[in-house]
Amino acid sequence: MKRQFPFLLTTLRLLLGPIALLGALEDISRFVYLPILVVATVSDIFDGVLARKYGVATPALRRYDSITDIIYYLFILAVAWHLCRPVILENLWLIGLMLLSEAGSILVCLIRFGKFPATHSWLAKFYGLCLLAGLIALLVFNAGNWAIISLAVVALITNLEIIAMHLVAQTPPVDVPCILVLPKNKAARKT
Repeated sequence: MKRQFPFLLTTLRLLLGPIALLGALEDISRFVYLPILVVATVSDIFDGVLARKYGVATPALRRYDSITDIIYYLFILAVAWHLCRPVILENLWLIGLMLLSEAGSILVCLIRFGKFPATHSWLAKFYGLCLLAGLIALLVFNAGNWAIISLAVVALITNLEIIAMHLVAQTPPVDVPCILVLPKNKAARKT
């Protein structure tokens, strides 16, 4: 049963997105999003930790985790659209840029390797924590433009690194800490 925990935690996050959207459509209190966002982030952290601990950290599970992240955050974007429309509209070009950079990283990996990306770099993990903070500010406390501007900066830097990783790597990078380790791995393969 323990070996199923990583899959279950990822699936929990997949279910939290629609739950959050239903809450927004029903106009529930904004403070309900605090536990939803925190539980989703904690599940995103511990699904990988437990997968490694129980020896089930397969590329397929990592890709399921990455796909789940995208689906979850698209639901959260819909929640933000419903709750924070004026701020979203003011920063629509930044959100579009973030989504384009995300789509670009996926597209580069699909074209180059025929697989969905699962880099899980340090920057991607930092971006996940920034998403938590920014979304709490936006959804729970009704923050302004600064939350989206900050997220956009981190998202663009993160996705540029992920795109670069996919362009430099010889095989699909899975759980690679940062782009700086790729040339070392490439050199090590030659020897």
